[in-house]
Amino acid sequence: MLNLILLAGNTGKDQVSSWVRTDLVVIVMILSGSYVAIRTISFLAEQQTARLKIQPDNLGDLTAAAYVAHRAALYSAVRWGLNFCIIAVATTSVLLRLQLPTSALVLLGSIAGAGLGFGAQQIVGDVIAGVYIISERQFGVGDIVRVGPLIGVGWVEGRVEEVTLRVTKLRTFDGDLVSIANGELRHNVNMSRDWSRVLITVPLPRESDIEAAITRIDAICEQIGHDKKIAPLLLEVPRVTGVDDLGAENVEVRVAGRSLPVQQWKVERELRRRIAQELRDMYVAVKGPDGGVAVKGPDGGDE
Repeated sequence: MLNLILLAGNTGKDQVSSWVRTDLVVIVMILSGSYVAIRTISFLAEQQTARLKIQPDNLGDLTAAAYVAHRAALYSAVRWGLNFCIIAVATTSVLLRLQLPTSALVLLGSIAGAGLGFGAQQIVGDVIAGVYIISERQFGVGDIVRVGPLIGVGWVEGRVEEVTLRVTKLRTFDGDLVSIANGELRHNVNMSRDWSRVLITVPLPRESDIEAAITRIDAICEQIGHDKKIAPLLLEVPRVTGVDDLGAENVEVRVAGRSLPVQQWKVERELRRRIAQELRDMYVAVKGPDGGVAVKGPDGGDE
């Protein structure tokens, strides 16, 4: 009897020793290799993203911007997908090396299936939406976008800092970092693709000389088209397109043009400043002695 117990003990020790020398070593190698692979992929993705900041010389400004945005989003998505595959393969290999009973594997598979069917349903939807966003080039890293409407928040506007298969991260103009699941991005407006619209409205008194005002505004637009700081930002010099609205007291004149992506606000601010300075003394409405309204013309006399 004692001999049987010792034999069983020795057999158990041999099996444990054999498992430690074979399966345990393989498990450690799998985990170590997976960690190294994930870190290597992350390093390569970061290096490639950093290289994208140097735009190719053979591409124009607009083409290079779209190229950089799409490539950065694509690298981020590939990195996320490869890491997920490595983790899945490593987990499966470790479970097989543990030599769990078939019933235990069936139980784990059932739990995993139930999790994918209920808890991970939203994640699967987010990943599918992320694939469409990247493949269709809806937006990329560096683009200025407006997305929404989000429940409880509404529309969110900002610069895209990261795009993965599951989430999109925006940096708002207030400095907040917003992470949005791709499945919630039902609508998005890309404000930095190809070109941006320069659009301002100039209110003029109804009694003013509209034609003279339009002539002066066009002259200001022509000056901006030759300005050393503003001209490189323009794709189309702004021009007065006509009278946009007739109000009770003012007539609104619209000025429109085109600029490089995300540069329209800078052009609009400078254009408003110059127009306000030019028209400040051109037409000033004053009360006449009889209660009427006299309007000073460009020469300072009453019209």
